[in-house]
Amino acid sequence: MSRNQLHIKLALTAFFCAFTIFNSFAQDTIRVMQYNLLRYGESNQPPSTKNPLLSTIINYVKPDIFGCNEISATADYAQNILTGALNINGETKWKRGKLSKAGADASLTNTLFYNSNKFELLSQDTVSKVQREITAFNLFYKDSNLVKTKDTIFFTVIVLHLKASSGSAEAATRAAETQQVSRYMKSFTKPRNVIIMGDYNIYTHTELAYQNLVADTNLMGRFYDPLNKPGAWNNNANFSAIHTQSTHSATGGSFSGGGMDDRFDMMLATKSVIADSLKVRILPSTYIPIGNDGLHFNLALTDLPANTSVPANVLGSLYNMSDHLPIRADFVFTPTKPAAQGISQAAALLSQQIQVVNPINNKLEIHFSANLLNQEFNLKMYNCAGKLVASQKIITVNSDIQIMQNTELEKGIYLLRFENKNGLSVIKKVAKY
Repeated sequence: MSRNQLHIKLALTAFFCAFTIFNSFAQDTIRVMQYNLLRYGESNQPPSTKNPLLSTIINYVKPDIFGCNEISATADYAQNILTGALNINGETKWKRGKLSKAGADASLTNTLFYNSNKFELLSQDTVSKVQREITAFNLFYKDSNLVKTKDTIFFTVIVLHLKASSGSAEAATRAAETQQVSRYMKSFTKPRNVIIMGDYNIYTHTELAYQNLVADTNLMGRFYDPLNKPGAWNNNANFSAIHTQSTHSATGGSFSGGGMDDRFDMMLATKSVIADSLKVRILPSTYIPIGNDGLHFNLALTDLPANTSVPANVLGSLYNMSDHLPIRADFVFTPTKPAAQGISQAAALLSQQIQVVNPINNKLEIHFSANLLNQEFNLKMYNCAGKLVASQKIITVNSDIQIMQNTELEKGIYLLRFENKNGLSVIKKVAKY
């Protein structure tokens, strides 16, 4: 073995050791899903029909947090969902919030289900009783290092279902509902990680109900739309890729018709979640309506052209489950890390603030925390044999950077070495499948 080969082997060993230490306290990607279940539990939408469809969708999406609308209040049907669609086939991780029925229309309720391996429900608050109750579910992330760090991540999920229909009276009701949300948010004394999701029944970004949330002059109460696609969404082909309703072209059996032409279902977030300032950050590219291929404007989900955005069994379940599509998005949770023994705290902190989407294709997608913006890094990529396969200088003008798009990579494991101008370096391990 030559001296150079020995040097490379020793460097790789050090890289892998560093990777093991850095990533023993790794970030966690949490998937959140929101879904209008279309009158779950009513006579023509019984759990016996709904649960197999919902289970297929859940198994495909694999969420950690699942908010839903339109659960019939005639019985505790949330329990039917828990035991008949979630905790089945040996699964036991799912728990749920309380089902409350306050509001002018208490016939259809909302609730939240969550992965109890990752979250605990601290409390839930009634935000509004104007129409259907709007509820805030206050969760905390189960950090395995909580005993050492004495710190955790708090995450509030508000689930809503605003008044339906396009009339002026209905729009006024929706505005009154979101005004109550704004009032709730303004009761906080410091920024919080909050998302608000559900069936908004809003037709355009100019509607007051939407503006109450995204244009609040009190920044404590302001939400941001991760898709950032303002416009008149209703029946507008320019927004076909983000429409969520209707999966059916014909009306019948509780299903609304008209095909895919409305963006009713949305997920908004507070500034801390958008800017990654309180250990939680949404990944906007993962925010999608599941089953919308962008080619079915004013068409049913199952009409031609063939919809291949999801497997055929999932497409059938989406079509038969609801006239809405579920939306989902991924969030990166970055717990506080104990000081790594033998490694400087500065290096450990730097590693925490750089995230690489994994696995990779022929490009790298890298997220830098906000406090790393406008900095310079040298990036080198090595294969398992210790060969340098790519090298690039990065200027972090944006939090999200895509690089090396034209580099053809063989399948396998790669090591990424990020070094800043002060000589501080961290190692990330990625795989190409």
